[in-house]
Amino acid sequence: MKPATTISKVCRILGEFRQRPSLGVTDLARRTGLLPSDVHRILASLRHCGFVEQNPQTRTYRLGVGLMKIGLAAFQRNELREAARPLLARLSEEVEATSHLAIFDPQEFDIFLADQFDCTAEVPFKANFGATAAAHCTALGKAIMANIDHDVALGYLEQKGTPRSAPNTITQLVALEAELRKTYSQGYSLDLEESAGGACCVGAAVRDWTGATIGAISVSMPSQRFYRTQSASLASAVRATATELSLLVGYQPLATGART
Repeated sequence: MKPATTISKVCRILGEFRQRPSLGVTDLARRTGLLPSDVHRILASLRHCGFVEQNPQTRTYRLGVGLMKIGLAAFQRNELREAARPLLARLSEEVEATSHLAIFDPQEFDIFLADQFDCTAEVPFKANFGATAAAHCTALGKAIMANIDHDVALGYLEQKGTPRSAPNTITQLVALEAELRKTYSQGYSLDLEESAGGACCVGAAVRDWTGATIGAISVSMPSQRFYRTQSASLASAVRATATELSLLVGYQPLATGART
């Protein structure tokens, strides 16, 4: 079904605010390819509903409280996040590490942090809910990339690039492809100081009732402690929790015939 033209325009405008806190009419028109008159009209309607606000001095717009309330409601009532919360808390206590949940948006091809639990003072990453997890160097990202269509994953990595964010970041696509094959084969991903120096993570993919990868969970800890830990037992705990979460949201391995 063809989407409604006006709604598509509204979504394009709102989507631009994900990366920039404030934008003017001219800038939005240039970025979206819409007529300035259309942008102005849509912004006026959104402002009337409280979904955007305008700075009277700069005449630029930013997301409003009305949209924030809707976003918070969607965030808090997300089925995957609700199901994951007690499991993440238990996993964090079990392995004495910080646990994370990332949700995969196949429409925008985004991997973003949706929840985090800390049970110790050793927190290698500060929670920033909604922040994008790098696909090529985080345990969350690699767990997801390894469990979606191979060609789609490689195409995305080629398009976005594999920039170095830490000394151990894998930047060569050939090496990264081998890493993803290994991740799929063993059922969990590793981030060995690849996204941030001094921190290591173990991740595993989460699937829905169709067998599609919808997210991932991971645990992270300072690298010195990680290298003293039995990595096999840590990976087993993460995999078991990811499987339990998948089952809670309807995953049926035998029925879907999906990757396991």
